[in-house]
Amino acid sequence: MMSYQKFARDVGFIGTVQILTSLSSFFLLPIITKTLGAYDYGLWAQINITVSLISSLALMGLSMSFVRFLSSETDKKKIREAVYSILFFVTVSGFLASFVLYTFAEPLATFGFKDPAATYFVQAGSLLILVNVIESISLFYFRIFRQIEKYSYFTFFETFGKLLFILIFLKMGYGLLGVITATLIVQGLIFLITFIIIISQIGFVIPRFTYIKEYLEFSLPLTPNALIRWVTESSDRYMVTYFLGLGSVGIYSAACSIGNLIQLFVNPLQLILFPELSKLFDQNRMDEVRIYMSHSLRYFLIISIPAVFGLSALAKPLLAVLTTPDFISGWFVIPIIAFAGLMAGIFQIFINTMYLIKETRPATYINIIAAVSNVLINLILIPIPSIGILGAAFSTLVSYFLMAAFCVHISLKHFKLDFYYMDIAKSILSSIAMYLFVSSFSISGILELFEAAGAGTLIYLIVMFMVGGFTDHEMYLIKRYLFRSEVSPDTK
Repeated sequence: MMSYQKFARDVGFIGTVQILTSLSSFFLLPIITKTLGAYDYGLWAQINITVSLISSLALMGLSMSFVRFLSSETDKKKIREAVYSILFFVTVSGFLASFVLYTFAEPLATFGFKDPAATYFVQAGSLLILVNVIESISLFYFRIFRQIEKYSYFTFFETFGKLLFILIFLKMGYGLLGVITATLIVQGLIFLITFIIIISQIGFVIPRFTYIKEYLEFSLPLTPNALIRWVTESSDRYMVTYFLGLGSVGIYSAACSIGNLIQLFVNPLQLILFPELSKLFDQNRMDEVRIYMSHSLRYFLIISIPAVFGLSALAKPLLAVLTTPDFISGWFVIPIIAFAGLMAGIFQIFINTMYLIKETRPATYINIIAAVSNVLINLILIPIPSIGILGAAFSTLVSYFLMAAFCVHISLKHFKLDFYYMDIAKSILSSIAMYLFVSSFSISGILELFEAAGAGTLIYLIVMFMVGGFTDHEMYLIKRYLFRSEVSPDTK
């Protein structure tokens, strides 16, 4: 049985890895934006969101079936059959999806991207769909069976591998094609390595698809959610492209890539949380399910709230340092997207309830409401010259707020959670103090940027300590890992 301490350690470990990978994103963003410029970066962003949509549809929700049905499974024969059935199934669907995008690349480039010359790049990017789906399933294997270190190392390798190969291909003058090629090489290598490790652990069989019907019955109702969620998360790029052009979508995408860093705080949590909740739920340990969700929500908020304030304070310097002057006009998007990311994190924690009880229909309704509101607000606001990309950011915030609100309401009918209102209030107060302090910094380089971020973190911790926002055990951990203190904990 995984203890809560083991759960927290795994979350901390993968969280640390994701922080390191996010730092590589800081270096990758200036490399791409300063080499490609706003227009080509906008084209790369469009290819990315198109591939993400089709990849999600090609997966047919089977990744969630993988997690839900195998998290507590111990029969190696059944595990082996399930792994290879799902992997073979998504390989075929991924290949077909890549072929479809390749075939329709020209009309997509002409009408979707408003640039027929982009056809060649869309065709090259179509191969990313197949690589995405098979890599996704192979990585899910390590997540499900609690091999968190391996999962984290592969995530780390993917991020820094892309950074290295993209840098090499850009230096060689391959431009956007080099970015696509580097991505294909790294993700392909990760799949090959993970596939070899999976075979070494469970052996290999030709799948008989014994359980695929059961998995599809669970996952297929979730497949429309992939399309609906894509409308909420990414369709604004298409509308920005349509009304304002690829240059504007490049500026908007660069700002969103910074604002979306907030979601890094929920990703490691969700990677560990859902498999563990599934196991506890199947064992009818409902009190522990409630405790895990309550603590997860608290930890996410006391970390993400100051992150939202910090990104808001550093929004303009971040774009100034990491991109070119062409991108700086999008700085006001970052605080809005960061707050939307906080709402998305709350949604991700509470949506677990619907997956646990296998009632996925309410999740579909919630996503539909969010998607419709997103499209309507975008259509109204983006064409207004004085609003533009600000309208796209605002629509994203509204959509995620609605998703979080409805999901919390439904979830609380099944599990009564502790919300730790006082701790959240203390976190907001400490974050305001941090925001005022960081806003006074004059930043002109990457070193000053990191100094401001570090000073802001320290101010937040100090104020939280002064107002009693941390438990004794949390104070012990902070002193141990931040200040290297040898103080013993008073509590477990």
